[in-house]
Amino acid sequence: MSASTAPLPEHLHQALRKELSRLAQHEEDVAASEAAHVHYWETMPVTVSIHRQCAAALRAAAEDLRAHPERPSDVFH
Repeated sequence: MSASTAPLPEHLHQALRKELSRLAQHEEDVAASEAAHVHYWETMPVTVSIHRQCAAALRAAAEDLRAHPERPSDVFH
């Protein structure tokens, strides 16, 4: 399967960035929800860190799309 190198239409480009941002916020919300159930003296579950890392990666992909709209296929590599 080959990735297309044609530029995305602007509305699709914006929709993709918006969806990446929405997914990042969802990951942050899940991390916050999991962290809220942990007492301050307890070790934070590794899943909290993983959700935060996922959120950061999704935000980075959205930012890369914003900075380099001409190469959308590079965002997910």
